[in-house]
Amino acid sequence: MTSGDRLAVTGPNGAGRSTLLSVLAGRLAPTTGRVHRPRNIRLHLLGQESPHATHRRARDLYDAHTAHLVTAGVLEEGEVVGLTALGLLTSRDAGKAVTELSMGQQRRLDLALALAARPHVLLLDEPTDHLSIALVDELTDALHATDAAVVVATHDRQMQRDIRNWPHLALS
Repeated sequence: MTSGDRLAVTGPNGAGRSTLLSVLAGRLAPTTGRVHRPRNIRLHLLGQESPHATHRRARDLYDAHTAHLVTAGVLEEGEVVGLTALGLLTSRDAGKAVTELSMGQQRRLDLALALAARPHVLLLDEPTDHLSIALVDELTDALHATDAAVVVATHDRQMQRDIRNWPHLALS
């Protein structure tokens, strides 16, 4: 995939959508064949479950993440965008402990953490889980605007309608 490419992966539960994304992300080894990823690619998998169940404030978690990205040389200091500037969480919500956020707010925080690294490839596994209808539309708009290549695995009917013009890979 190259910058700006889009792919929707669809299929019933158990068809292997999550497994495919995990293989593409390098979290699972393929059972056959090979996956080639360029060495310097910034790839992020936003899984179905939030891995950030912590009592740290959302803002502190985000700031620590972006500081790590700067230290690791992924981002320059001037490239860091503040958490609330992304429009995914309000300033009030950014000051809450992650465990105090709703599931939808936690998903938005996960997306902010993913986008902070300015990935070349963004893999989204059921990104609409716990999101309101309005947020699904906002997410779809953001996916159309990003320069990253995007692979979305979803069975959400609204999201499928929103990305109906994307190339599709149907698993069965």
